[in-house]
Parts: sequence; C-alpha cells; structure tokens
Amino acid sequence: MRVGMLLSGLLLLGLSRALQAQEAPLLEARLDSVVITAHFEPTPLHAAVQPVRVISARQMQLQGASHLQALLYQVPQLGVLQHRVLGGAPELQGLGPQHVAVLIDGVPVTGRIDGRLDMAQMLLSNVTRVEIVEGPSSVFYGSHALGGVINLITRSGWQWAEGPSAAFRSYAESVGSWDNSLDLRYRRGALWAGLQLGRHAFDGYLGGQDVTRAADWPERQQRFLLPSAGWAGRWGRLTYTGQLFDETLTEQGEPDAEGIAQDREYRSRRLWHTLTYTRRWTGRYLHLTGSWSRYDRKIIPFVVQTQTGSRTRQTEAIDTTVYRQGFVRGHYLHHLGTTGLQLFGGGEVWVEQIEGARIASGSRQLGTYALFGGVLYRAGAVQVRPAFRYSFNDEGQALLTPALNVRLDLGTAHTWRLTLAQGFRAPSLKERYLDYWMTIGPSTYHITGTPDLKPEISWHVGLRYDYRRLLGSVQLELEATAFLNNVRDLIALSPLVRNAQGIWTRHYENVQRYRTRGGTLTLRLRRHNLSLWATAAPLWRYVELSEMYPEAPRYERTTDLLGGVTVRLPGQVQGLALYHYGGRRTVYYTVRDRATGQTLLKQAEVPDYHLLDLALQRAFWQQRLWITAGVKNVLDVTNLGQTVWDTRRAHQRNLFLYGRTAYVQLRLVLGGRQQ
Repeated sequence: MRVGMLLSGLLLLGLSRALQAQEAPLLEARLDSVVITAHFEPTPLHAAVQPVRVISARQMQLQGASHLQALLYQVPQLGVLQHRVLGGAPELQGLGPQHVAVLIDGVPVTGRIDGRLDMAQMLLSNVTRVEIVEGPSSVFYGSHALGGVINLITRSGWQWAEGPSAAFRSYAESVGSWDNSLDLRYRRGALWAGLQLGRHAFDGYLGGQDVTRAADWPERQQRFLLPSAGWAGRWGRLTYTGQLFDETLTEQGEPDAEGIAQDREYRSRRLWHTLTYTRRWTGRYLHLTGSWSRYDRKIIPFVVQTQTGSRTRQTEAIDTTVYRQGFVRGHYLHHLGTTGLQLFGGGEVWVEQIEGARIASGSRQLGTYALFGGVLYRAGAVQVRPAFRYSFNDEGQALLTPALNVRLDLGTAHTWRLTLAQGFRAPSLKERYLDYWMTIGPSTYHITGTPDLKPEISWHVGLRYDYRRLLGSVQLELEATAFLNNVRDLIALSPLVRNAQGIWTRHYENVQRYRTRGGTLTLRLRRHNLSLWATAAPLWRYVELSEMYPEAPRYERTTDLLGGVTVRLPGQVQGLALYHYGGRRTVYYTVRDRATGQTLLKQAEVPDYHLLDLALQRAFWQQRLWITAGVKNVLDVTNLGQTVWDTRRAHQRNLFLYGRTAYVQLRLVLGGRQQ
C-alpha cells in the first residue's frame, strides 16, 4: 500500500515544473576520486599509498540503501553479523565487530554494546561516500581499528549550489519498511547552512513458522535531525555538523498459556556535535577536529495481556546505560619542496565515560592520549611511508604502534602495494568494570570485568597488485590481494565456574589468540557505458579449539564469489545487478556431557547461499528528479546459521535475511543556482 501511495505521489510531483537544474550526482562522482581515510591529506584514489575501497553516493542510491548495514552485503571480505536486538555489525577479513573502527568524518562513533555498533543506526542520508580500509589502521585511528576502518564521509556545504535549495527523498519496501527525509540547504558565497530531518520505520518480520509475536527482525522506529553550517575562505574551511538520532526497537515475546507475554522496548538516542577546521596552502595541510557525543540506551520491559491488548510498563525494572565521548584531534602535513619528502604529525585526546547499573560504582571514565607521525618519501616509482603512534591512558598503560606502507609503480600498467602494520584494541570500559548479576530459575550468575586487562595486539601483512591495460575500447583491470592477521591477547569471557556460595561466575580475561588469512582476485572490464566486475574471496579463520582438540582443523576455509554489472542506457537510465555467493562454513563449538561431565567437541554447518540484487534508475527533468526501483534478494534467501553453545560465548543464532523484497525510491532536488 505504501508503495502505491509513493507512486501516486510521483504523479503529483510531476506537475511541478518550476525547478532549477542541479547536477548533484555528477559532482559526487567527481569527488569520489579523492580519499582521506588512512591518509593525512585528501589524496587521489589512484595515487593512494594505502588501498582504500570507495562506495559512492550514486551506488548507495542505486542499491536503495538507507543505512550502512544495507550497503555492506556486497563488499568482498566484509560480512554482516546480525543480532535480533543488537542489529547488524561488520566483520572485516574475518575479524569481528570489536576490531572494526566505524567513523563519521574521522571521528569514532560511541555506543558500542558488547563491542558492536548497530549498522542500521548509521544513516546514509547525508553521506557522500563510504571509505573502507582493510587491515590495521591503529596508527591513524587508535583502538578498534585493529581489523580495519569504515569511514562515512558526509556532504559539506561548499559543494552546494548557490542560493536556497531543497532535496526530498522517499523510499518504500515491500517488507514493510519506509523512509522519508527532507534536506533544506542555503549557501551564499562563503557561508552555508543546512538542516536535514527524516523518519524511518520498519514493521518487523516474524521469520519463524511457529511464532505469533516474537519477530526475528523486531519493529523499528527511527527519527533524526542533522544540522550543519560552515564557512570557506582564503584562510581555510570551518564546518559544523550535528546529529540528533532517536530509535525505538520493540522486541515482542510469545504469550504463555494464560496469554501473558513479556515485551521489551530498546530506546536509543544519539546526540553528536563536531567542529572541523581545515586549511591547505602551499605545501602544507592542517586539519583540526573537536567532537562531543552522547548515546543513551534504555531497556523498558512491559507485561502484555494479548487477549485484551493491555500493556503494563514495569517501571522498576528499567535498565539505562549512558555513553559519553569527548574527542579532539589535530594533524599537520608539510611537503619539503622538491625533495619528494612529506612530514606529518599530530595528537589526539579521547575521553570516554559510561554510566549504568551494570557498571561497578555506577560510572567510569577513561582518557586516552596519543601522539602520531611519520614521513612519506617519493623517489621515482617508489613511495615509502613509515609511521608510528604512541598512546597512553589514565590507567598508566602505554603502547607504541608502528606501520609501514610501500608503493611501487612499474610503468602505468603495474602497481604493487605492501602493508606491514600493528593494530591494537584497548579493553572497553565494560570489559574493565562490568558488575552484572542475573538470576535464571534457581541459578544466580555474576559476570565481572577485569581492570588490568591488556590490550589486544595484532600484526598484519598485506600485499596488493594492480594491473591495467587498454584493449581497444575495453579498459581491463586486474586486482589481486593477500593478507595475514595474527591477534594475541584476545579478550573473551572465561568459562562458567561455580563458587563456594553456589553462584556461577565468569569474567573477562586475555586468554585467546586468533588468526585469519585470505585474499581476493578481482577482474574489472569497462567499455563506454558498461562496467562488469567479478571477485573471488577465500578466507581462512583460525579454529581456536584446535589447540585443545587435535581432531579439529587449524583453519576453517570459506570462499565467497561476488560480481556486478552497471550499465548506462539512453534516456538517462542506469541499471545495476549485484551477485554474492557465500560459501558453506563449519562452526566448531563445545558442549558439556551431563552424564560424564566431559566437554565434547561438536560442529555445525552454516549452508551456502546466493544473493542477487537488481535495480533500475532513471533521471527526469535534467537530473532534478531520480526514480529508482529494484528487487533485493531475488533468490529469496532467508535466515541461515545454527544455534550453538560455546563455553566462552553466549547462546546465539546468526540471523541473515528475511527473503525477497521489492522497493521504489524517489529523490527530488529543487532550487539552487549553478555557479
């Protein structure tokens, strides 16, 4: 019904002719050639010393992606781990969500729960591109960048057309998901200001066949407000961006024999303010950022009488956790004339605070301070960039983190890149200071943090080769990568132990090590308005249980195959097809035999799957109106995974997708004068 309403709205909007042309998508495509993640100044993508993967705003629109999670299913060596309440979280090169830094304009996003950030809360409405760096970037971004970085780059007002303008977006999906947003902008000379507001709703999806209320994919309601302002002149550029985000996720329970159900509402609110100053002048670049953010998460239980529909709020059982973050960073880069030498350096202050009933003493705060720097030397076809980061915190812990990037260009056809880097993840405030009591039936559980945990340390080796050749009118590109990650002092929960008082206890400890290795092989072909690509991505994950059980293999291999086609057709029409084959995976876990008391090794199979997405987009009225229609998950893949119990991990099920859906999206731009 909502799709029909949206299509009806298109007819009404088509009556409006008093629109000014604005070539926003063409501008976005040009800016996509410059990257800033893992580099100390804006750098052309083709000249980057460290590989960066870029997803443009044009591709986001074609894929119908409203949030980051919807965008990541088709990225090689990047998986999405889905939880019904905690949402989707990224896994990069086989390293989990706690090892992937998620940034907005280079500022870390606060509010990790069990090491995860919910990608469905990372909005794309004001994002011009997403930059992904695979492998450690702790030299640049500190903790959580042990496995890689996902950096959301927001639009800046200096890109806007002169005068007032407005952009409207509406999206509807057959599963019961819809979005509406309005973007108001004004620019006059060197000054600009903008305000974007919107709402997202998802009706929920049951998934299971034997349930009536407990949805695998709970209902979500989101609202957001995104203010921005700035100035650009001969002395640099000053930009303010803000975010007010509010979400309510409703988890419904199944009724008992008397029709009584237990529901929970998870209410999240994120407040974000960032001020950035940049200046570039002859041979120099300066970047300063200050940010303050707060993330509130409240769990509200309800008792529901399903027969009458009455709903009683359990006020005394409300659980609230508050995260606060202050972040200041600055760096400076200097080109030393014609010597081919660049010097760069900077500093960072990162203060985190957490409050909640599950935290010892109710509130904890930790400050982390860092100095970083390095040099980039160019000598003909060779670029060498050694860098370091020295960080220390209020607990007296200090760490020196090195990295080395080398690039070799052999003519215009061959490029080699080598990365040797150390990464780290500092223990979170929860892992240090958790104090949580829980009663299930006759048993009581006490889970605690460990203040003197050591940081997780990784070593990464990455190699990439690029080959380019023009075959007549066809541009051929070949890309091959290989990587190895070795993580030690991995932080995990200890096995459950029953103490003398009969209480089951466990705590966080540095006990595990973990390794991954793999690579990608990609072929791209471009000819006029047609582009094709295909990737093979094998990944080997270390089986930790092989240290205790000789029958378990040391590594478990999974192979993914990905491909895509984009085409430009006459009449300002674009088409997109994306394919992803996920290989079968074996999961090893342990169970305790109650009869013998022995711990036994078990394994479960996660089946393979095939994903196919199709989209078609057309522009009208000199690219003022864009209409996109498509089908996601054409082959109707539903939940995959196995429910397992591991002595070190919680009871969990890996949800995946809820089947085939169709969507339609409208984007309309009004006003703005071309310069």
